[in-house]
Order: sequence, then C-alpha cells, then structure tokens
Amino acid sequence: MRARVAAAPAVALLLGALAPAPAPAAEPAPLEDARRAAERIAFDGVLEVRWRDGVETRSERLTVEAAGGALMVRGANLVMARPAFGRLLAHGGGGWEEMWLPSLAPGPRPDGRAKYATTPSGAGPAVATRPTKVVEVRRSSALVERIYLDTETDLLLERDQFDAGGTVVRTLAFESLTYRSSSTSPAAGPQSPAHHAPKAVSSGSSAATLADGYQRMGTYRSGGVVQTLYSDGLYDLSLFEQRGRLLRSDLPGPGERVAVGKATGWRYPWPGGQLVVWSAGGTVFTAVSDAPADQVLAAVRSLPAPRASEPSLLGKVRRACQALMEPLA
Repeated sequence: MRARVAAAPAVALLLGALAPAPAPAAEPAPLEDARRAAERIAFDGVLEVRWRDGVETRSERLTVEAAGGALMVRGANLVMARPAFGRLLAHGGGGWEEMWLPSLAPGPRPDGRAKYATTPSGAGPAVATRPTKVVEVRRSSALVERIYLDTETDLLLERDQFDAGGTVVRTLAFESLTYRSSSTSPAAGPQSPAHHAPKAVSSGSSAATLADGYQRMGTYRSGGVVQTLYSDGLYDLSLFEQRGRLLRSDLPGPGERVAVGKATGWRYPWPGGQLVVWSAGGTVFTAVSDAPADQVLAAVRSLPAPRASEPSLLGKVRRACQALMEPLA
C-alpha cells in the first residue's frame, strides 16, 4: 500500500476539499464567498504553505493561476481543477491523470453551524499588498481558524489554522498576487488523461457517521481502493481502505506513533493537513483531512473495529485437519 495523497494539497487548500466541492449547504459564509471568488476571478500568484511537523516548521511555495473557472497549481507536481475535467494531476512532467470527475459531486455538507461559529468580519492587515477583512471560526470559545479575505473581491488571501492550545499549526498565504482581466483558462485541456478517477459505489460497510460530527457524503472505488468521504461542515475527511498488509517500507517516513483502536498507526502532518495510516483486520486504512489533528484522530478512533478477513482455502483445510487430529493427540 502506498497512499497517493501528498500530491494534491494545493487544490485541497484553495478549494476546501480533497474532492470537488459538495453542494454548499451551511458552510461558513466567508469560505463559500472565497470559493466563488476563486471560480470567477482571473489571477496569478505565489502561495506559501507553512505547517508544523513536531517541533519543526516546514514550508512549500506554489504558483497559482486561475481564469475561466479553472485553477492551475504548480509545485512538485501540477494540479489542475477544470469544470469539464474535474481534478487532474500530473507527476513530474508526465501526462495528466484524472483524480476526480465532475459527475461524482457528493451531496451537501452537513450543517457546520452546529459545531462552528464565525465572527463578523473586521479590518485586517494587508496580505500580498491587498487590503483584507478578517473572519474567525470558533468552536465554543476556542479559535479554530482565522481567515483573511480580499476586501474588494472576497478572494482567500490567507488562512491560519490553530491547535487546541491556540498555536498556529498551518498557514497558507499569498506572497504576491496579480489580478488579470483575461478569462482564458491557464492551461489547455488535456486531450486524453489517464482514467484513474474513482466510481461511486453503495456505502457498503462504511460508517455513516464518525465522532465529532463527521457525516458520510459518498463512497467511491478505484481499483482495489475504496474511499469514503466525510465532512463536518467545515472540514472534509477521506478514508481510504485497501486489502493487504502495511509494511514499514510503505510509510512515507518515521511519523508519530498513534493508537487507533487496538492497532498502531502513524500520523503525518503535511501541507494539506493530516494523514493517518494504520492496518487492522487485513485492511490498510489511510485517513486524509484538512482538519486539526485532534479531530482527525477522534474521527478515525470512532470507526467500528473491522472484521477479520476470511481464511484462505488452505487455511480452512489446515483448520479442518487440526480439528480431526486433536482427538487423537
């Protein structure tokens, strides 16, 4: 198992999800305004993402182009969001691969107002020389996010995420930004992308709800991998399941050891948020979310324990032979 998730943080950060935006229900209004602004405005910019990884602060710079409802993000890989193609990814100069199709749009997010509250906007500092208005997202009295929107356009210019102790753990902010009048898309549409996008399937055995208000919005399959998409109204969480064993060589690095039920897992902060990997019942699980670490861990720990995989035919024969021999021992 090798999770293919770290290539698309920019689209997740800018558009608010790892999958196409679900139909807006009760998403905090400032984020919905920012999403719509990104879809209608043409601009070029340099975006810096900073995130806490243990005691270290890491960063990554990305160039962003948007026009005609399309978004192109250039970093270690190319990520494109286009209305006609959905989400596309190109590794290291290679061809485009479909990550998500427009036809797979999940249902509305749950009502995030039951969990979060947004403050009225106030004047904020300049970001990339642009005047801003600031909105805070709070859970009870705790600050969860601080959002800086362009005063004139509502475009998201900076987004700071805080942990339970009030420390900034992830920030994305434009270092430079130029608005353009052209509505021409930033890149030509791919002629023949590789068809790796998942297909919608029935919910199957996936849990309908997880702890902390996360509700299932859709289940999808790509090859042998099943993805279930959850949301709490503000953050999205994707749970990937694949039959097999988790080897240490499959892990992207040392990570932080965490307990998930009776299993030992590993947590990794990354530009898009949090990644948790563990194995149980003959299945490898990977959770990817832009939510704070405590919420992600609470959600995955609330998953029902997976059933052990059925024994192979050879295993069944061995058990039968053992049962026959035991009375003779």
